[in-house]
Amino acid sequence: MTAKIKLNAASGGGSFSLQAPSSSANNRVFTLPDSADATLLTSTTATGKILQVVSNSSNTSVTTSGSTISDILNVSITPTSASNKILLMATCNLFANPSSNAYSGVRIYKGTSSSGTLLIRQVGGQTDGVNTYTQAGISLVHSPNTTSATTFTLAISRESSGTTSVSTDGETYSLIAQEIAA
Repeated sequence: MTAKIKLNAASGGGSFSLQAPSSSANNRVFTLPDSADATLLTSTTATGKILQVVSNSSNTSVTTSGSTISDILNVSITPTSASNKILLMATCNLFANPSSNAYSGVRIYKGTSSSGTLLIRQVGGQTDGVNTYTQAGISLVHSPNTTSATTFTLAISRESSGTTSVSTDGETYSLIAQEIAA
């Protein structure tokens, strides 16, 4: 016996059917919310789902000085839909010498280098009396609005006049891009 509920639209339009699974081994539960209305997804892809992850990391020491911004690595991701978002996350530990007004920066650019579009920048520094250290963990959600390959670049910068150089000092740094279904 097939159990089925069919509701016809009052205006004479379409209908909605709710049908039980084909066998008792396929029991399903459909729970409606107690306190609010709900909307069912009408596609097979849930929004917010992570569709792909691309990452790059290194511990090769990179140094920058003066007003130079040094690119340290990049990732490229090809979104499957122009409406999807890209979640970018970067980690980097920086070392600045000397301690006189020593601040360093971590940046993420859209493009193959720091000549691209700056998306986010973090400046910081904590001195131990001799050297200054910055532990950066930055993230942002970007809307590329394309299905073409998009490259993002992680860069470091000297952010103060008293700093002669900023270095990754052999610490591991990384850049991760995740495509999120819209």
